[in-house]
Amino acid sequence: MRGVLLAFFVLFFFLPFSVVSQEDPPMEEEGEEEFDYSNLVQTEKNKAFCSSRVLGQAPIKLLSVGYDFQTAHTLNPSIGGIENQPQNEDINAAHGTRFALNYPVYSKNSFLLNLGLTYSETNYDFKNAAISSQDPLITALNNNALRSMGFTATGFKPLNSKHYIIAQFGANLNGDYAMSNIQSLEYTRFTGALIYGLKSNDRKIWGVGLSRTYLGGALNYVPVYYMLYTAANKKWGLEMLLPARFNYRRNINDKNLLLVGWEVEGNTFRLNNTDDQYQLGFDDLELRRSELRFRVTWEHAISKQFWISAQAGYRYNWSYDIDRGDFFRPFGDDTPFYTETDLTNPAYFNVSINWVSP
Repeated sequence: MRGVLLAFFVLFFFLPFSVVSQEDPPMEEEGEEEFDYSNLVQTEKNKAFCSSRVLGQAPIKLLSVGYDFQTAHTLNPSIGGIENQPQNEDINAAHGTRFALNYPVYSKNSFLLNLGLTYSETNYDFKNAAISSQDPLITALNNNALRSMGFTATGFKPLNSKHYIIAQFGANLNGDYAMSNIQSLEYTRFTGALIYGLKSNDRKIWGVGLSRTYLGGALNYVPVYYMLYTAANKKWGLEMLLPARFNYRRNINDKNLLLVGWEVEGNTFRLNNTDDQYQLGFDDLELRRSELRFRVTWEHAISKQFWISAQAGYRYNWSYDIDRGDFFRPFGDDTPFYTETDLTNPAYFNVSINWVSP
């Protein structure tokens, strides 16, 4: 799998340079007759297309490598049918690396296509691993991290100088697997979004659409509102994709940005019970993990193409419950979970270095 990831990285890194490279134009031969272009008449009007950017927005990250850390908190697990379960198991910290690649493999005025790869993990450092082994959920978290590997394709299609369509497709493999023993692709979960919008001017672009998502932990379909806005004085702005994220942006100067807002992070993670190691009699447990992160982010340019990002905030647990199987669970659905699990809310920190679009 590492070889596959490396191959994708090489493809995304070098392909765009080969696509945009051009051969030198032919040299004019001596004595060649000059042509008077002033007599040419344009027969067809060039069509104008809007761009996906606005003035003053946060830099677009092509490649990001980061580390995420959550402070001490507690977990109260419960899987049906298990007796003598531990209560309020202490977690010293939850932490893990994050990687994201989002590269424009095709970029024209009339169409933009970005392909991306993502990887994230959360490792749980339990205070008392011996007691934790009494519960299947904690055993799973103690043995392996929660991991997510994903692929995304995002297309931006301007229809004219004002209107556009954004279409996105994603595929993720989420679970408590080890990198040496990645789970089967049959557990891949698919996401998507479609947005139709308007670019009002060089400082504002907005749109509305529909998203197929797992951000709430379970499969859901939700309306979305997208907007990038920069004030006329270019000192502040808003960047949002509601309900998933919202940021108030303060443009301190060309090298420093301050962002204040929130973001929803979530997915469904398969808990591997192959060979019935937890003695439950089935192998279709899905951890519905979803959290709301309130945060302050400082972004600083260390060069024209490299920025560092430092983030601090509060992680509020929305869902850390377990279902059997993958199915549509809309917001407000009172269908009982297989089990409900309590997870307390810690502070968290995130730092990353980013290669950004010029």
